[in-house]
Amino acid sequence: MSKKLPAIFLKEIYEKDQKYFTVYDTYTPNYNRTEITGKFYSKYDSLIGVGEYPELVEKIKAVQDRGPKEKLKWPETTNQSYGWYTVPLVEIDRNDYRLYFPQKSSEMTRHQIKLAQGASKRGR
Repeated sequence: MSKKLPAIFLKEIYEKDQKYFTVYDTYTPNYNRTEITGKFYSKYDSLIGVGEYPELVEKIKAVQDRGPKEKLKWPETTNQSYGWYTVPLVEIDRNDYRLYFPQKSSEMTRHQIKLAQGASKRGR
């Protein structure tokens, strides 16, 4: 059930539209006018103002080129902590097999070797 608006409201809406809105049939852009905001993806618009402050531009580039280790003292996320510390906290004695026991092969690698050997036999 839609209610119809009274005529006085319709007249008021029409008068406001006539006063504040202008409808154009054709549009011609003004190419001489500068934009309010530049296009960030355009290499031509982004060069505006670069030559004015070369020190500032160099500082911004230096900050952007640094990695997280140079920017931060400590890792912010758990994923960063995996590669953050490159030096082990405790030295590993590779001759002590109580604490150092590398696997020469695993179940996955043995399975892959068997597949590769079977493929080479079939390929002959």
